[in-house]
Amino acid sequence: MKKLNFLHAKKFRYGSVSVGLTVVIIAAVILFNAIFTALTRKNLWYIDMTPEPVFTLSEAAKSVLSTVDREKEVTITFCADKDEWESGKTQTEVLKTALDIEKNFDNIKVEYVDVFTNPSAVREYKERTGKNIGGSSVIIKSGTEVRVYSLSEFFKIDKTTSTLLAYNGEQVFASAILAVTQAVAPVACITTGHGEDTALNSDSAILTLLTEIGFEIKAVDLSREELPEDCRMLLIFAPTSDFLEKSELSDISEIDKIEKFLSGNNSMMVFFNTDTPKLPNLENFLAEWGIAIARSENNNYMIRDTANSFTTNGFTNVASYVTEGTGADITEQLRNGGHPKSVLFPYTTALTFSDLFRIREEENNRYAFFSDNMMMRQCYNVFVSSDDAVAVAGGTQVATAQELPFSYMMLSCQTNTTSQDGVNSHSFVLACASTQFASASALDSKYGNHAVLSYACNTMGSLVIPVSLDAKYYANSEISNITAKEANQYTIVLTVLPTCVVFIAGIYVMIRRKFA
Repeated sequence: MKKLNFLHAKKFRYGSVSVGLTVVIIAAVILFNAIFTALTRKNLWYIDMTPEPVFTLSEAAKSVLSTVDREKEVTITFCADKDEWESGKTQTEVLKTALDIEKNFDNIKVEYVDVFTNPSAVREYKERTGKNIGGSSVIIKSGTEVRVYSLSEFFKIDKTTSTLLAYNGEQVFASAILAVTQAVAPVACITTGHGEDTALNSDSAILTLLTEIGFEIKAVDLSREELPEDCRMLLIFAPTSDFLEKSELSDISEIDKIEKFLSGNNSMMVFFNTDTPKLPNLENFLAEWGIAIARSENNNYMIRDTANSFTTNGFTNVASYVTEGTGADITEQLRNGGHPKSVLFPYTTALTFSDLFRIREEENNRYAFFSDNMMMRQCYNVFVSSDDAVAVAGGTQVATAQELPFSYMMLSCQTNTTSQDGVNSHSFVLACASTQFASASALDSKYGNHAVLSYACNTMGSLVIPVSLDAKYYANSEISNITAKEANQYTIVLTVLPTCVVFIAGIYVMIRRKFA
């Protein structure tokens, strides 16, 4: 009997085909993974499985950045190699946002500079900004304008525990890009010398906000210096002592400097609280703009609204939006969203129209006005209390809002008409009855306070474009917070399942061939 050649055996032929097919499939899978990985990194393909979503460039950010002049080139420089910025979760989030921006806007480019091997590449920016530039810095520049940020500035951080609370990269990138592409960066001056210490701290929430929305911040002592010519907005925050007026003892008038500043096309914001003492000079000046602090027997009102408060004591009040008049222009974009965010006035006093102004009642619109020659001033409410609110002064209830709501925020506008060309110019004063309106907790993106101040600056003409993009919080980021056990389980499932599918398919094919 002739011996069967093993190489021609049916089992060997089928086995060889199976082995060859397996090798080809494995090689194809490896090749596909390599190509797909390369394309993913190049084209930023990914599925954002976080609940917010955290890692996707939002439509709101794209809308803001679409206003940038496409003729102006912007460069985002990461001060280390790309591999370094991809080595950690926090760095990767910042890099991902920048690459998303570059992908969507052809005038914005991302580049990398190793500042350790090439320190001279950033020396110019260190000298111009006064900021320390290291491997975790990001430089955003256009033409001669430049902004430098450290990695931590792209996040909201719990200062007590140093825990990352939220990613705020969209806000930082958008504000910086708008700032460097504007012809002139707007300047905000903060008054000093009147107890405004809470606004002057390096971690002040109000200064952080103004910087985020594009202002360059300068402190000014009006008793010793003039307001700089490039100042667009003046901030008076929680003053505890009065501003100087000329008298027998002094030939300096801080009030005159403020009045001169507001005679141009400029704006001012002033923040009071329930502890603000009487400040005759400043208050007399504000009365000429239609604004006064509500008091009873020299005690500031303290508004309690237990039905519309986020605290049981009734002092963290949720305000009501005013929907008519110039004051409502500030909140128009917020109100048009369908479900406007809550705006908080914690531990707030109340404002009222001054006696120097005449009050006019129109349908759903109550405002005060004053006119003199070529000048007109009108004062409007922006936010008021609910009808359930009551005013406490000196420990006693002194008023209710049932007949007339208490005012939490007012906007006064001065219109000047020049006799030569008939062109109108405008100046604004925004008064807020709560300093905690601008606290870190109230400026959280869950509430509308941040957006209100941003849009107020825009309405008053201080900013060209308001920027108020929500931070993306990590509280519910389930994908990024899985445990090691869960990660191992996912790895096993994703590794074993495809193998089992291929194995079962192979068994099926083998059985079909055997009995064919």
